[in-house]
Amino acid sequence: MILGLVVLLLVSVGAVPEVNHLIEIDHQGHTVAMDVIHDSEDKTVLAIVGDVSKYKNGIQTINFHDYKTGYGALKDINKQTCVITKSPVPMGTDKQYRVGITTEVHDHILSLVPRKLTYDDVKTLAGPKVAAFCKDYTSLYADITPGNKQRRDADDAGSSMSYMWCVISTCFVNTAALDSALGK
Repeated sequence: MILGLVVLLLVSVGAVPEVNHLIEIDHQGHTVAMDVIHDSEDKTVLAIVGDVSKYKNGIQTINFHDYKTGYGALKDINKQTCVITKSPVPMGTDKQYRVGITTEVHDHILSLVPRKLTYDDVKTLAGPKVAAFCKDYTSLYADITPGNKQRRDADDAGSSMSYMWCVISTCFVNTAALDSALGK
């Protein structure tokens, strides 16, 4: 009977999100620290990216992914924007988040759709968790495609691309297109 109560208690409590510190070293040698809060049962990941101001065109973000819906959002607190896109990589394993340091980084290009999304638009597209994460922020949708070396080389040459980091991912976004979509 006691065993039954313990099992019932564990089932009713559910999984507890796990917090890990992760250092990501991307293909350009950028070292970015982040805290990763992940819940394997709920299939969600929240990444709080550390200071990236030392990198030209780096944008510090807080990112949330709901792998049940397949969408994520990159939140720029300074510009009060939320860029919503399909999650470009599958949810990592607990081991990937616990490893402490990684060089596994996938590059992606974000192509912004220049139309602001309402809370209800975000909820319909990406689900209630992403909508709640982006509440009170200007939300934009972006198509996402894999990046390539030629694009990184162009960025190094001084283009108007900015960088956003997430767990095992770097996203490049055209700064002028972002400002234009925001009406700036």
